Amino acid sequence: MNGKENIINKILSDADEHCAKIIAAARLQAEKTVQSARETVQCDRQALDARLQSVLQERIRNANANAELEAKKYRLNAKQQLVSDCYDEAYKHLASLSKADRLDFIGTLLSRFAEDGETVYITKEDGNSVTPMWLRGFEKNLTLGNRYIRADGGVVLEGDGYEKDLTLKNVVRYLREQTEGEVASKLGVRNE
Repeated sequence: MNGKENIINKILSDADEHCAKIIAAARLQAEKTVQSARETVQCDRQALDARLQSVLQERIRNANANAELEAKKYRLNAKQQLVSDCYDEAYKHLASLSKADRLDFIGTLLSRFAEDGETVYITKEDGNSVTPMWLRGFEKNLTLGNRYIRADGGVVLEGDGYEKDLTLKNVVRYLREQTEGEVASKLGVRNE
């Protein structure tokens, strides 16, 4: 039995040695796999960090661009309000003219815009100043209307089939259309 036992022991010893080699190779393969996975994770982490940094920088750029756009819109609105305030002040000034200055203003409107034979409608406030006799002075055959207009000043001229609204509101609006660019320039208001 000794021979048999030696053979069995030899087979077992060889099997143990072969198993040890297989286990060592498996351990070596497992270590290589783990190391490769660690390297892959490290590369992925670096790529993810770079992507996060890129996204962060893009968001910062977008936030800055939005903030600059909002600031420009705010400045533009403020400048437009400044221009509007100028025309509002002009309107208030014209609406608060003295009787003599109101009459001069109406005279200027009639001299520039009235045509022969038109009917002139005025505000109730100007009823004592603008008379048929006064209108004759313009030598345009103007007739004083038999009703008053609702306005803060100015006149309405009526001809055959047409009407010219020269009330303060419309005069200032027309003036704004004609001069807004120049006023904005003098105020230092430029488009950005």
